[in-house]
Amino acid sequence: MKLLLQYKQGKDFSEDFVMDDNTKRAASAAARVEQDSQSTSQESGEAFVAYMDDSAGSRSPITGRDSKTTSAKALDRWFKERQKNHGAPRLLEVPNEALVTNGGPLQITGNITLVQEDGSVQYANHLSLCRCGHSGTKPTCDGQHIDKEFINPGKISEASEIAASQRPSKITISCIKDGPVTFRGRLRMHNQFGQECVKMRGSLCRCGQSASKPFCDGSHSRTGFKTG
Repeated sequence: MKLLLQYKQGKDFSEDFVMDDNTKRAASAAARVEQDSQSTSQESGEAFVAYMDDSAGSRSPITGRDSKTTSAKALDRWFKERQKNHGAPRLLEVPNEALVTNGGPLQITGNITLVQEDGSVQYANHLSLCRCGHSGTKPTCDGQHIDKEFINPGKISEASEIAASQRPSKITISCIKDGPVTFRGRLRMHNQFGQECVKMRGSLCRCGQSASKPFCDGSHSRTGFKTG
């Protein structure tokens, strides 16, 4: 059985993915998240649990070094202080934004629901997503882009589809097995050059080979990229 996914990067791109058990679980989890979001859309703004889950620690099992910068740690502390505790769901007053770093990861902040390949769901206010394709802790970055000398300035060539907004909202990020990460929800992407792009949904490269980074162009299929 095959799942046909449409990627939109200025033009429609289609490719076939084998829908294995892990992909089915991830797709089902993403659908549940979407249904939960719709069912609570009429309720209070505190219907979403968002916090930085660092239970596994931030030290890379491959490099042995701390994969988080001092600024990233400070950002995590800032979010934790505003969450206060994990018992009360809170939608933080922060927009969903992604900084496309120069030769590094995609730094996402906001009210994030992360759906892993196996269908498990995590919540976060700050994630560093791997862009080089070599991380041993995919989808998050572990610093391998430094050792692999990943070169990409982080330029953004696509235009915005919608206007930027400072209003807080939810965003769901789903990991596709041996493929990109997709997002659903308002996301403002920006870089050090002052370029920005605002979209409601899209597919982001994590194999490091796309010619239209930070977006996916299907290169993972051509290069045989594996996420596990």
